[in-house]
Amino acid sequence: MSTPATEKYYEDIVDYYDNCEFDYKILWRLDRCLAMHYGYWDETTEGVSDALVRENEILAQRAEITKEQKVLDAGCGVGGSSIWLARNVGCEVVGITLSPEQVNTCTANAKEHEASDKTSFKVNDYCNTEFEDNSFDVVWAVESVCHAPDKADFVKEAYRILKPGGKLIIADFWASHHEYQGKDDRVMKEWVAGWSVNRLEHSDNFRGYLSDTGFKELSYQDATENIRPSAERLHKYAKWTLWGAKILNWMKIRNDTQHGNVIAVHRAKIALDRGLWHYGIILAQK
Repeated sequence: MSTPATEKYYEDIVDYYDNCEFDYKILWRLDRCLAMHYGYWDETTEGVSDALVRENEILAQRAEITKEQKVLDAGCGVGGSSIWLARNVGCEVVGITLSPEQVNTCTANAKEHEASDKTSFKVNDYCNTEFEDNSFDVVWAVESVCHAPDKADFVKEAYRILKPGGKLIIADFWASHHEYQGKDDRVMKEWVAGWSVNRLEHSDNFRGYLSDTGFKELSYQDATENIRPSAERLHKYAKWTLWGAKILNWMKIRNDTQHGNVIAVHRAKIALDRGLWHYGIILAQK
């Protein structure tokens, strides 16, 4: 059962994504790639669009997803990964999000990209879903688990709804230290607060949750260098616009949530350069 504090936190997450979608459209090819994640840069990618699609390819390959399987896209954003999986793998995908507005956008995007027959979208809490036990072959989570109020609750729910032998594939931001002090603590808080994230989990702690719940970890990749070009590009955008964003916020043309997004992008790269966080891909099996 959710608490008033959790409900308020969820409202903040919905507020962030509903208010900041415009920023993603302008800066991050949202209308083209339907992606709100950092992407994955390697020898095959030549630009942001390639990297955004490449991350879907990498995760699908790691999880060995097939067209016969049913996938839960836990924290589906505007539906990009769900639609990519449906069109390129041919599997059935259910996307869930806290935002009713995102559900509408996902549904429209799926129709536009001719993926409506393989996808469905609904408002649901991935820590407490409406699905029956053993419902999915794969739980897919790209830069969404960071929002979980309690990351262990997400792991338990993923385990419950996965079929025996089912896989959990996650790409996300992880804390590099268990505690932060002084300037490091401040920059981390300014970053995650701007994205309506309560805190980053240390990857070792999270992998402990997997083990305690019954998951068998199959692989872990530190993919920090594969997302660094995206962090650098976003940081440049933030540096160019930071003062203008402050003026627009003061004039009430952009609200506090939108302004916080600019600050978060700026602080994320500073924290990355200090080694305060890393990006990792986790694959586990029930």
